[in-house]
Amino acid sequence: MNRWKAFAIHLTVSVAVFLALLGVIITVWYPGILFNVDGGWNGLKLVMGVDVILGPLLTLIVYRVGKPGLKFDLSCIVSLQVACMLAGLWVVYQSRPIALVFAYDTFYSLAANEFEAYGQDPEVIGNFPGPSPKLIYTELPDNDIGADVANIRGFFMDDPLFMQTDRYQPIPEHGTAIFRRENAVRQDAEQMLRADVDTREEGCVLGRFVSAYASGFVCYDPVTRNLTQFYASQSEREEP
Repeated sequence: MNRWKAFAIHLTVSVAVFLALLGVIITVWYPGILFNVDGGWNGLKLVMGVDVILGPLLTLIVYRVGKPGLKFDLSCIVSLQVACMLAGLWVVYQSRPIALVFAYDTFYSLAANEFEAYGQDPEVIGNFPGPSPKLIYTELPDNDIGADVANIRGFFMDDPLFMQTDRYQPIPEHGTAIFRRENAVRQDAEQMLRADVDTREEGCVLGRFVSAYASGFVCYDPVTRNLTQFYASQSEREEP
């Protein structure tokens, strides 16, 4: 077997493993639009670079029929590839969103380390129903003035609403009452965005969206309970 055949075999196996990992990342760790807007693609590039490119390339470089110590060299390459791949997967796993918290007028996509940064135990998320990321909202006073005061207080006291876990409630099925500021959000959105939402997103509840990787607006479908469309903020669209 020549080096190109060895390279092809290694590449085929690596691609098969990568596709399996891709399925887990897309369907379990970063479902729906979160893969594109919340770091799933960034993490995937890390795994792809190691699993699909680095390992087979090293095999192509070192493989030579009859070379002394070839088996040892190949075992080292595979061990290095697996170790790097597992490290990349760990980074992707740790960065995955475990909760989508709707607070005031915004969906916050939160990873476990973000809870820890605010001194909160991410294990609290496990108390809520449904698959990860959990759909949660921060319960606010029924009157608008009370909700506004709670939002302002959280901002100035460095106790943001999206981290007030004692107020957490599961987002109800088919419920839209918690999105009472949607009209204000639509008025703040750019005119072209509003037109696109009205044209393409039937039944869209428009909210703001913030994650460690992106900010803008999202459409929430209260029937399927999914974020169906992301609209980047104007500042992000204008970045080169």
